[in-house]
Amino acid sequence: MTYHKLDPVELNNIAVQHLEHSNISVACKILATAVRLILNTPINYYSDSKISNYIRFQWSKVAYEINQAPNRNHIPGSTFMFSRAIILYDCCTTRKMTFQHLCSDAKTAIVYNAGLAFHLAAMENNDSTFLPKARTTYILSQTILRKASENGITSTLCFDYDFHVILLNNLGQTSYELVDYDASSYYFEKLFSNLNHIASRTISNNIFENSDMVGMTSNVIVDVPNAAPCA
Repeated sequence: MTYHKLDPVELNNIAVQHLEHSNISVACKILATAVRLILNTPINYYSDSKISNYIRFQWSKVAYEINQAPNRNHIPGSTFMFSRAIILYDCCTTRKMTFQHLCSDAKTAIVYNAGLAFHLAAMENNDSTFLPKARTTYILSQTILRKASENGITSTLCFDYDFHVILLNNLGQTSYELVDYDASSYYFEKLFSNLNHIASRTISNNIFENSDMVGMTSNVIVDVPNAAPCA
């Protein structure tokens, strides 16, 4: 199969379907392939903004219940992660999108979904080896947006307040699980500064459910240790 000619939007949405049906390992493989292709494809900022006009985003309505994961052991402290993925829609009818024509927004969403899949795999299997992958991939998602902004790209996700809050929450969560308490405190402090603004918005402008707000709030009030525990 010629991977660079794959439809990245279709690949992403297939992976999201697997996440919604708790087929975490399959979603991880699909999204890992997508991330490799994204990293190996040069960015064309000249056409980026034009292409982004054809991309639409929708949050999955299915949130994976971490606390119900069959092999999940209880880890005290910070436990809430935002577990809904992003569905992409390519609204252009004149051509099929490939990884060579993928805009920064779409790349950011796909990379976020990969981070989420790794994060879910860690929680589902109680396997901490997935956590560094999850955190690195979340950070890569942030980096793609930042570089696009630095190159003058008008990005939809760059100005999506909710998306940045979700990244802060999940980065804080993965850092906490990795016993990187300095990083966890950094992300949760930034998250805390944003929650009051979110709570003040009208419901119609809020993608978060009440359980999301309760979960993120529980993360920011966790008493994070000052140092890693002794071996």
